[in-house]
Amino acid sequence: MKVVVLLLATLLLLAPAVVRAIVAGVDFGGEFFKIALVKPGTPFEIVTNVHSKRKTETLVAFDGDERLYGADAATVSVRRPQTAYSQIRRFLGATLDDPAVVSLLKEEYFPYELLLNETRGTVSLKHADEQIFHAEELVAMVFSHARQITDAFAEAPVKDWVVTVPDYFTQAQRQAMHDAAEISGVRVLSLINENTAAALQLGVHSTFDEPRRVLFYNLGSTSLQVSVVEFSSKVVPDGFKKNKTVSEFQVLSKAWDETLGGAKFDLRLAEHLAAEFSEKIGEDVRAIPRPMAKIRAQAKKTKIVLSANEQIPVVMQSLYKDVDFFTSMTRSKFEELCADLFDKSLAPVEQALERAGLTREDIHEIEIIGGGVRMPKIQQKLKEYFGGKDLGVHLNGDEAMALGSAFHAANLSTSFRVRHVGMTDVASYAVGVRLVDLDHPHVAAEAGEDEKHWVKRASLFTEQSRLGLRKAVSFLHSKDISATFRYDKPSTLPLGANSHIAKVNVTGIEEFAAKYADKNLGEPKVTLSFELDASGIAKIAKAEATLEEEYEVEVEVKKDKKKEKKDKKEKKDDDADKEAEEEKEEDAPVEKVKQIKKKTHRAALVVTQAHSSWSAESSISVLPMSVSEKKTSMHILREMDLADSKRRANLEAKNRLETFVYTTRDTLSAKEEEVQQVTTSDQLEQLTNKLEETEDWLYDDGDKVEAAEYIKKIKSLEKDVNAILFRVSEKKAFPDAVNNAKEYAFSTKELMTEWIESKPQVSEDERKDVLEKVDDLESWLAEAEDKQKGVAAHENPVVTSADVEKKVQGVKKLVATLSKKPKPKPAKTEEDEKKDEDKKEEDKKEDDKKDEAKPSDDKEDDEETVHEEL
Repeated sequence: MKVVVLLLATLLLLAPAVVRAIVAGVDFGGEFFKIALVKPGTPFEIVTNVHSKRKTETLVAFDGDERLYGADAATVSVRRPQTAYSQIRRFLGATLDDPAVVSLLKEEYFPYELLLNETRGTVSLKHADEQIFHAEELVAMVFSHARQITDAFAEAPVKDWVVTVPDYFTQAQRQAMHDAAEISGVRVLSLINENTAAALQLGVHSTFDEPRRVLFYNLGSTSLQVSVVEFSSKVVPDGFKKNKTVSEFQVLSKAWDETLGGAKFDLRLAEHLAAEFSEKIGEDVRAIPRPMAKIRAQAKKTKIVLSANEQIPVVMQSLYKDVDFFTSMTRSKFEELCADLFDKSLAPVEQALERAGLTREDIHEIEIIGGGVRMPKIQQKLKEYFGGKDLGVHLNGDEAMALGSAFHAANLSTSFRVRHVGMTDVASYAVGVRLVDLDHPHVAAEAGEDEKHWVKRASLFTEQSRLGLRKAVSFLHSKDISATFRYDKPSTLPLGANSHIAKVNVTGIEEFAAKYADKNLGEPKVTLSFELDASGIAKIAKAEATLEEEYEVEVEVKKDKKKEKKDKKEKKDDDADKEAEEEKEEDAPVEKVKQIKKKTHRAALVVTQAHSSWSAESSISVLPMSVSEKKTSMHILREMDLADSKRRANLEAKNRLETFVYTTRDTLSAKEEEVQQVTTSDQLEQLTNKLEETEDWLYDDGDKVEAAEYIKKIKSLEKDVNAILFRVSEKKAFPDAVNNAKEYAFSTKELMTEWIESKPQVSEDERKDVLEKVDDLESWLAEAEDKQKGVAAHENPVVTSADVEKKVQGVKKLVATLSKKPKPKPAKTEEDEKKDEDKKEEDKKEDDKKDEAKPSDDKEDDEETVHEEL
């Protein structure tokens, strides 16, 4: 099977700018999301949020007009659960009667008001009287928050992402996840199935001398997913006459229970606690949002503690109507409450093995991931099923999927050069297509329909079809058509999922056929290229119509005279015959003959979504967001982002003002004696009153005003406070600066006297210039002291310590420059000059000796000279 090549993790940046080189992978879970960052020159990193946590709640809450995320939103979800939207991933691509949605409201007690989106048939959530959010918009808000914390962590914008989705997600859900990310400004390079991302992470850090089959058991918050994956290695070419070994893996099968997640165990425990408390107070609290939200949160904490302890006290103070709730829970009781859930935990394992055609003995390793696998009973049942085989914990069960998706993002980006690992993922569902004429009156197949109308059916992809596969379907037809994608095996779909995926119109066929109708070329050949892309979305990648035309053309050819000449001269000499034939070939006459040639006419066909709006009568369950709907949602979210930014700016300015008031009051108190020396009682009273008025204003009219108003008050207070604190500082700083300046002036005068001998290179005029500047400094200091003496202590000084320092610096700069002046070279004596002359004479004699000893380069010239002398 063809292997999709993944390029992973050496992180050598090729050429593009660093901003483009940063990519991220996000494990977008039902309860938490985790982000892994790929940045040039650094190892793969898990992004920490504003609370320095490595995972963030998949939650958005509203506190008035303010949106909150993560832990802040989780706090609101307990106090006002109806304004905190959790488990929002379940709403993507769902209908109002979707079992997962119904369960969330009726069985899990989430107090949301859901509405039907009559344009698309999807779920919308009513937040306020006039405010309704699409599911994609809520998910986009979380995406936007994820992008903000990632940008802050990376210190640069990160736009390119790979996002995980559960294996069981249908096309409607996958498309909705794509749309939500797009609305938030995140560019999705690809979706990747959760277990496949974990397998990729394992493959990166492992080598395989022989094929190894690994079963991934992923018990997350909302579902249980099982995959059987085969890892191996192969030798591939690596440059000229070189080979290298690379790892690869192939997903053999998948199975899941989309209803069995960790939250289901939490709910079972919450039901028990709610029943016990309801009996105590004589009122059913399960229908009351706030206490039920507290019970759900406590149930989750209790389950986590029981994974490591046999018993835990359960305490919830003022749970409802100021009634406290005290009880306890044991692990054995918890396992008894969830016995049927534990029994269901092995069914997907058996299904995955059956689909792969394997037995439990064929599995080499069991890798457990997801928060739910921490429950001891789950691990016990897995060990028993596989005959006591150890369970693998080679991966960080919380972060493996985020890291795997980040590796995939690095591969898809062109900015990284990384090593090879092969990955082959397969479809979750079998997909087929039904083609009918565009003017066909029916959408659904009826008895005898195929006999009355043009209908074509084709199975496109099976559960074993690799992602990224293309399949072409060709047929003769002269009318525009519609193509309805469907799941071939509805029984494998999640409960309540519609088997119809999407419907598109393919137009341009009729126009193309009419264009060449007068040539009688027959019906056009229509070729539709279907693709199951890397995100698991089936679509028409290319649509084309062709017609083949045959036509005659006249071409010139030379007559063949060879046979004719041979009959007449067959008895002649062979060589003579050959020569004669060659002459005749050159003079052979040319004739015109007719030939048949073929020409192919092509036309690209137009593929568009068939439905502009949803209707209850339509067989399509939901429609994806249109371009205009996405633009509208982008505008809504952008306005909300701007409002949030403005709100944060206002709050920061308010906090600055509040902090300034408190710190100023503390400072004045700590420096009370010094402040009293430089202020009058009226000045101090005015400032104190101003601080009190500002504090009162903050909690009254100034509780919610624009940032500019807070900043204006800060500047007004700073002017008064800084003036007082400056006088406090100058009371000591000015005399100290003057004394230091006087000492420097005195020491500089002494230095100039020393320089007469120690630095003769400094001329008398230069020393005189320094002394004049010192005198000027001393005069200026005396004048400054006199001026300052005439200023009252509560008035601002006319001369400051900074002025003194600036004046001194002028002298210091001149002295420093002169101190670096080099000494002149000493004059040579007569004896030194005589030694130099003697040295030159000796060097000249030595050079002459070398010239005499040097052989001639021209021997012939030497010989001629000798003869002449003789």
